[in-house]
Amino acid sequence: MQTTRRPMLLAAATALVAGGAGPESYPNRAIRVIVPYAAGGTDQYIRLLQQEFGQALGQPVVIDSVPGGGGGVGANRVRTSAADGYTLLFASTAALTVVPRLQNQPYSAADFAPICNLVAIPIMIAAKRGARFRAIDEMLAEARRQPESVSIGSPGIGSTPHLAAEALARAADVKLLQVPYQGIAPAMAALLAGDIDLVSGAPGIIMPTVESHGIIPLAQTGASRITALPDLVTLKQAGLDVELVTRFAFFAPKETPVPILDRLEQAFLQAAAAPAYADAMRRAYNEVVLLDRRQLATALAEEDAANARLIRTLDIR
Repeated sequence: MQTTRRPMLLAAATALVAGGAGPESYPNRAIRVIVPYAAGGTDQYIRLLQQEFGQALGQPVVIDSVPGGGGGVGANRVRTSAADGYTLLFASTAALTVVPRLQNQPYSAADFAPICNLVAIPIMIAAKRGARFRAIDEMLAEARRQPESVSIGSPGIGSTPHLAAEALARAADVKLLQVPYQGIAPAMAALLAGDIDLVSGAPGIIMPTVESHGIIPLAQTGASRITALPDLVTLKQAGLDVELVTRFAFFAPKETPVPILDRLEQAFLQAAAAPAYADAMRRAYNEVVLLDRRQLATALAEEDAANARLIRTLDIR
């Protein structure tokens, strides 16, 4: 008995030293954050805070871009990781509420533990240079007079901009000619060439073309106007019940212990509360919207239900 018990105890002690004794010792090694998109995009929202994250947690925070499947590949990798707080996800909430419904991914929003939200981006509707309408109500009036006479491009079927465009059409009871592209770059190229009337996308992508190419901002989604675009009317203010925004948040595998989630939430929110971070996001037409774990869970559940209804109603496959 003695000869078998001692090696077992030694192995257990070694495992505790290597992996940490539990939530009370967390973190004791580097934390990996998977961003499920190509480098140079969403990862920039947290690279600005990477050093502050590390200082707050006392361990390095490593950011790893894992693109594929509209965010599904990276999200699923986090889902199947150990629920110990050392592998996290930073992604658009659409990666959890839309992607698994359209890409046959083996997960749902319920497979993740919300940590906190940092950024929320509205969807902008903009018109081509020289458009025959210069305001959202003028565009809708034309679409009512002649269904599908107004074309609108988006970064692809099932993307948040596409869903926002569909929600806009439903709320206004008009028929827009939906033109999906393989990403926002070709959609913007089509708008600049005058091939489509409208585009639906993130303000940070569209706004640089407003002064340089005469693109006309018409409206933005969201409950209120964002700080960077105080003069741009919201669809809500135009009388349309469309609040769809893209949130970017941290998540962990579902069974991650609550003390670890609390530790991460505190560190991330503390770093993101710096005025310099809000200024940097504002310059890129993004809005810092800090939500704690419970607030994010509520927002995620509401978004998940709303997107499920919209996808079902539109019969998007």
